[in-house]
Amino acid sequence: MQSIERVVKILSSFSLDKARLSLDDLTKKSGLPKATVYRIAEALCREHMLEKDSLTSTYRIGIKLFELGSLYLSSMRLKDAAFIEMERLHSRTGETIHMGILDGMEVVSIEGFESSKSLHTRLFIGRRAPIYCTAVGKAILAFLPDAVREEMVEALNLVPQTSKTITDKCALREELEGIRSRGTSFDRGENEEGVACVGAPIFDSSGDVVASISISGPIFRMGEKVMAEYSDLLKEVVERISSALGHGS
Repeated sequence: MQSIERVVKILSSFSLDKARLSLDDLTKKSGLPKATVYRIAEALCREHMLEKDSLTSTYRIGIKLFELGSLYLSSMRLKDAAFIEMERLHSRTGETIHMGILDGMEVVSIEGFESSKSLHTRLFIGRRAPIYCTAVGKAILAFLPDAVREEMVEALNLVPQTSKTITDKCALREELEGIRSRGTSFDRGENEEGVACVGAPIFDSSGDVVASISISGPIFRMGEKVMAEYSDLLKEVVERISSALGHGS
């Protein structure tokens, strides 16, 4: 904990009007021993959290922190763009609405609305789920660049979550091809028994898939006709969200 606090003190020394700091500046601002500041600053440089100017020996914020900050801004922009659309979708369907993003080989829930019906699927913000057997996961996986998608499929361990989970990689590839063709993904009890979901991808201004949204509920309420209706509805919703993020402009 002490080491973390020292790193935070050093990084917090930088500001818009003090973007470049010498070792003496960092020592003064952080209140830490000079040897400690030097050791931590050099370690942060090796991790690209800081950068050191070889001519002036001054430090500045590194590319890695910029990347992490960009992820935060992207996430906030995504949630802002999606919130109203998800709220409307929730009001229109009455079912649980969930938005997830990719993290490694899993999807993580970052926003959603839980159904108020007596029988419904639960929503847990921050919950992780497999990418290969959930509607939100497959909607993202299907639209990753070809090489990235194939690399992930090869690396996946298709552990059965239910009796309906796809555990064959050839079958998963066919499933992903179908998702790319129709624009939406389905989960008919693959991740949780008795739960069905429809998912669709969200794209950013670069055309990259950045998230997905799903509608989920008990299978007895999510028949084929309802799933088809929700599929069309979701495509309209994610198109508007993607447009708000600059996709297609």
